[in-house]
Amino acid sequence: MKKVFLLGDSIRMGYDEYVRELLQGTAEVFYPEDNGRFAGYTYVSLPLWKNISGDPGKVNVVHWNTGHWDCAHFFRDSEPYSTVEEYAAWLYRVHACIRRNFPTAQVIFATTTGVAPGRYEQMNSPRSNEEIAAYNRAAEQVMAELGVPVNDLAAFTADFPLEYFADEVHFTEAGYRLLAGKVADEIRKYL
Repeated sequence: MKKVFLLGDSIRMGYDEYVRELLQGTAEVFYPEDNGRFAGYTYVSLPLWKNISGDPGKVNVVHWNTGHWDCAHFFRDSEPYSTVEEYAAWLYRVHACIRRNFPTAQVIFATTTGVAPGRYEQMNSPRSNEEIAAYNRAAEQVMAELGVPVNDLAAFTADFPLEYFADEVHFTEAGYRLLAGKVADEIRKYL
C-alpha cells in the first residue's frame, strides 16, 4: 500500500486523523504526534520523525506545511519570529531535509491559513493576514524554484465563515474536515 507522511504545525494536527480516514484503503498515513512549530523545528526534528512510517524510502508523498509560528510576533514583540527572508531560507533547508530523509517521495507544500475574521486583536502572538500572505508568497516562490506543487490551503480557507474557527487560527471539527478533504484530494493526485 502507498505511504503518505504529513508534516506541519497545529493546523496539520487538526486535520491529520481525518486525512487518514479519507485515504483509508488507498494509503497508510503517518505523522508525528509532535507539533512541527516553526520551519527550523521541523528541520531539526524530521530525522527523528522519519521512521514513524517504517522505511522512509518507501514513502510516496510528503505533504508539508509550516508558517504560523514563523510569522508570529511572540509575546506581542514588534518583530516576527522569522523574517520573510529567513523563512524562505528555512524552506529551502527543510525541503532538502525532506529529500534526504524521504528520497523517493513527491513533496507537496501547503500554504499557511489565515486568522479568523475580527480576531487579530485577541491574539497573544499575533500575525496579520497581510503578513501571512507575504510569507505565503515567499513560500510559493521557493516552491516554484524547487518544482514543488503547492496546496493553497490559504485560498481554500479564505472565505471560511467564523463558525469554522475554534479560535484565532485553529478550526472546528467541521473546518478541519473540509481541510482534510482538500489535503486528501491533493495527495491523491500523486499516489
